[in-house]
This record gives sequence, structure tokens and C-alpha cells, in this order.
Amino acid sequence: MATAVGEGVPAPSVDFDTIGSWEADHVTANQVEKALSDLRRHEERAATRTSVLTLVIVVGSTEEAGEHLDVVRHLGARHPSRTLVLVRADEEASESSLDGSVSVCVVDRGGRQVAVEEVVLEIRGQACFHLDSLVLPFTLPDLPVAVWLPTSIPSRGDPLLETADRVVVDTRVVGYQPDALSRLHSISHRVAVTDLSWWRLKPWRNLFAGLFEGHIYRPFLNNVQHLEVTGHAGPRHLFAGWVMSRLDLPRSVVHLGDAEHLSAKLVATYEGRRGSFAVERKGDERVIDASVEIEGGPQFQQKVQIGEEWQSRSLADALGHMGHNQTYEAALEAALGLLR
Repeated sequence: MATAVGEGVPAPSVDFDTIGSWEADHVTANQVEKALSDLRRHEERAATRTSVLTLVIVVGSTEEAGEHLDVVRHLGARHPSRTLVLVRADEEASESSLDGSVSVCVVDRGGRQVAVEEVVLEIRGQACFHLDSLVLPFTLPDLPVAVWLPTSIPSRGDPLLETADRVVVDTRVVGYQPDALSRLHSISHRVAVTDLSWWRLKPWRNLFAGLFEGHIYRPFLNNVQHLEVTGHAGPRHLFAGWVMSRLDLPRSVVHLGDAEHLSAKLVATYEGRRGSFAVERKGDERVIDASVEIEGGPQFQQKVQIGEEWQSRSLADALGHMGHNQTYEAALEAALGLLR
């Protein structure tokens, strides 16, 4: 049985209690940082801070801030962090201003109360274009910084990239943008990139690769005639790019199409026989159908149930791998070729 990961379905609730908070309008970053330090000193007897990273989330509204903080809270004790949410509230405001709120919260980790910290900054005016200066005062020393952009991809010269050890994006959300993959590819040369779509594709990748295990099926990989991948823009490009990069396929054999759910079909020949290898999700049923059909040879069919897709799970998996993912980067580079 395979398990899919994050697509925005709420995860089960976790025990998450606020033990101290502060908020004020028209403040400076230094005032917010001081308020956070004061809260931690006051509450340090209630919980131990064991943060493993600073997580920066960039959103466009306070509603989005609440939604994505909820996702982070569902990480539970797996990735305790200081979370900094930057809300681009009004980029066109005539004067720069900053409203801030701070919370120190606790979550149970093996019977011990672990503290996590949440900082939300609502930003107006020109400060919206210099977010890097707002990140630095809140980063935890000697710990990695992950910058999560749920609905966008930073520009190639965005100074925010200078603050990040990892950028987290989702090509399912932004894949329709004409230069999304190109910008991601360029950014991946500067900083490690995590794509939540890539993590959600893991069950499909594992199942598809498993179709070629064994001496009967593996030789077909040497003579691929046709690869068709359908799905949303972004994920379908990544999946096709992954197959292309692993098998060194030419662009001419790859065909893409729109669909609500991902499916992939590879046609190949070996010793004069035609083989068809496919994975597909049909309708809303949470099942992947896998099949192999060899002319004059064996046939194979399998249905694999996939679990609920929780965004917090895909984010947790992503944050557990802070280095460069060479397989993803090769798939991304090959996906670019599909756009040319």
C-alpha cells in the first residue's frame, strides 16, 4: 500500500497551546524581536525550546497567514521551529509600516513540552520589496532557514534568496505560469529547492519504477517508443522530466496532456514484442491503477490505495531533507526541454 502526501486536506488535530502572546501596530522589527525575547524568558520554565530550523512563510493576506500557520502547527513535534510569517498586506502604500504579533506555543513531544515560536509581520509600502531585512533579525543562530512561498516563485534576483538555505514551492499551484519552471531551475543553482508537487508524486514514481523490476520487464526500458503523461501543469512536466532524465529519452517521444489526476503510459519494444506500462488515477477514488501488458507475454494489474493528502505531511517530508536533491534537479532540467 502506498501513501500519498500533502495537497491541502486538513490533518488530524494536534495538542497545541499558546502560553504567551504579544501584538502591536506600527512597530519596528527590533521591537518585535524584543517582545519575542521577553516572552521566551518569561515562559522558559513552561517548555524547552528545541527548534530545528527557522521557517519563513511569505503570503499576501492575514487569512493566508492563518491557513499556513495551521499547516505548520500540524507538523506537531516533528519539526519544532521558529515560524516567521511575512504578510505583504499593501505593497502600494505611500509609507512603509509594520504591524507585528508574537506567540510562544507548546506541543507535546514524547511527554515533554516543547516550545515553538510564531511571529507574524504585516508589511506595507516599500518594505514589501526588502523582506530579507526583516528575516535576518529573527533567524535562529546555527540553524537552517527554509523559505516557503505557497503561491509564488521568487524572481531570480530576489534578495530573500540570500537568507535561505532552502526554498519551498509548489509547482501544482504555480505551474501554469509561463516561466515558473525556468525560474525554479535558475534558483536551484543558488539554493536548494523543495517542490511539494515532487513529494506528492512519490507514490506514482515508486509504483511506475516498480513496473520494470525483473528480467522480463527491465529490457523494455532500452527501446522506449512513446511516453504520455497527463495531469496538471507542473506535476506532469516534473514526472515526464523525471522519466526522461532517468532513461535519457529524447523530447520527440514524450507527449503531455491536461487531466485532473496524473497518469503515465510508456510504450516500448523488446525482441519484436510491444509492451505497455501504465499508472493512472481514475476519478475521485483514491486508488492508483498500475498495469503491464506484453504482446504474447505476461500481463499484470494492480490497484494501490493511497492515503489522505495532508499538506502538513508533504511539508514535513520536505523539511526533513535540507540538501540539494539531484534527482529532482535533473527532472526539472529535463522538464524545461518540454517547454521549448
